[in-house]
Amino acid sequence: MPPATANQVGATRAVEPEPVSITVRRIAQSRRELAQAAARLFVERGYEATTVEEIARAAGISVRTFFRYLGAKEEVIDDILEQRIAGFAAALGARPPGEALFDSLRAAGHDSLTKALDDGTVDLYAVVRRTPVLRARWLARCNTYTDMVADSLRARLTVQRDPVVADLAAGALIGLMTTVIDRFADTPRDTLADVLDTAFDRFVHGFGDRAQRP
Repeated sequence: MPPATANQVGATRAVEPEPVSITVRRIAQSRRELAQAAARLFVERGYEATTVEEIARAAGISVRTFFRYLGAKEEVIDDILEQRIAGFAAALGARPPGEALFDSLRAAGHDSLTKALDDGTVDLYAVVRRTPVLRARWLARCNTYTDMVADSLRARLTVQRDPVVADLAAGALIGLMTTVIDRFADTPRDTLADVLDTAFDRFVHGFGDRAQRP
C-alpha cells in the first residue's frame, strides 16, 4: 500500500478533535474559582451585601479581571447550578437500563445530594431561594436541561410509545427538584435524603411506574 501523501495526512488530521487549549482551561478554572469565592461570601454575608470587589479580592484577582470573565455579579453561580443539574442528569443516565425508575432516581438523587452537601452547594441553595435574581437564574438553568433529563428518563418510563411522555416527565421532575431544593433551607440535614425519597416516590407513582420502595 503506497504511503499517504502530505495532503492525505493533512486531511486525516483535520478531522481529529482539537484538544482544549490552555487558555480555555484557564478561563474555566478562573470561573470556577470565582464561583467558589462568591458562593462562600453569599452564604456568609448574603447576596446583596457582597460586592464584586469583595468577590474579586477573595478570588485573588482585580475587578477589571472579574469583568473579563463575567458580565455581572449574579453570573458567578451559573457554573455551580449547571454542574448540579447536569450531574443529576448524567448520574440518572448512567444507571442500569433495566433498573426500576424509583431506584434510578433515588441513586442519582442521593449522589447529587452527597456532592451538594460536601461542597456546600446546599447552603448556597438557601441564598438562591431568598434572592429573586439568583432564583430566576436557577430556574432558567433548570429549563435548559429539560431535554437532557428527558433523554435520561425516556428508556425508563413504562409508557414509552408516546414521545411527549418523557418531556412531560422531565418537566415535572425538574419542578419536583426545584421544590425539594427550595425546602432544603428549612430541612434538617439528616432528613434531606428522606425528603428526596418521598418526592421521587410520588413522582414515580404519578407517571405509572409501580416499582415499590425497598
